[in-house]
Amino acid sequence: MWPLTKDFPKVLLPIDERPVIDHILDKLHEANIKAVIIITNLTFESHFHSWLEKKPGHSVEILAEPSRCEEEKLGAIGALATFAPKLAPDDYLVIAGDNIFTGKLGSMIQFYKKKKAPVVAVIRAGTKDEVLRGSSVILERDMRIAQFREKPDEAESMLIGVAIYLLPYQILMKTVEYIQEGGNNDALGNFMEWLCKKDRVYGYMLQGRLWDVGTIESYEQLKRELQTTNNHPKS
Repeated sequence: MWPLTKDFPKVLLPIDERPVIDHILDKLHEANIKAVIIITNLTFESHFHSWLEKKPGHSVEILAEPSRCEEEKLGAIGALATFAPKLAPDDYLVIAGDNIFTGKLGSMIQFYKKKKAPVVAVIRAGTKDEVLRGSSVILERDMRIAQFREKPDEAESMLIGVAIYLLPYQILMKTVEYIQEGGNNDALGNFMEWLCKKDRVYGYMLQGRLWDVGTIESYEQLKRELQTTNNHPKS
């Protein structure tokens, strides 16, 4: 996303005249999730505090990892492993900040309560290239994940696991074990691939659209799509 994110956090970039993170907050509030934790770094911490000042009444806690440059960053999983022991024992919904989606989280939460196990949001890919760039998932009939592969060599399934996870606290704490074993500290999918080999994990088919704002091209495409949708005359 450089140079757009050289001195500015990706999740505060505007989409449809609102920061990316606002669209995620809408989905959290829709699912009646009140307490939100944002993990960032020291470089961008002030940006998030400035953003939060414009949102009175929101219960948002900002945690900053002690890094100021790309070489020092803990990575997504490294940051979770650092802060997990300091968090209250509870169930956690983990969402990568560059995901914008239209599906509702409420039904996913109900599915999680029923299964009483970690749950990963799953979507159907449009092309095999999407699978190869993402996380390939194979599901059993009961929706248990039989196979999860991050950046697979071949598309054995047209299902993709996306970085929207519901995790019990004891599973969130396993990020520490994962890092201690030398796991990749950045991509969330690498942790999930590791977890699926050790624990019972379920996939939930997330309805609607999902966009990964991971590149300038995908960011610009999403802006164009939303602009076209919002400018289309209603019948």
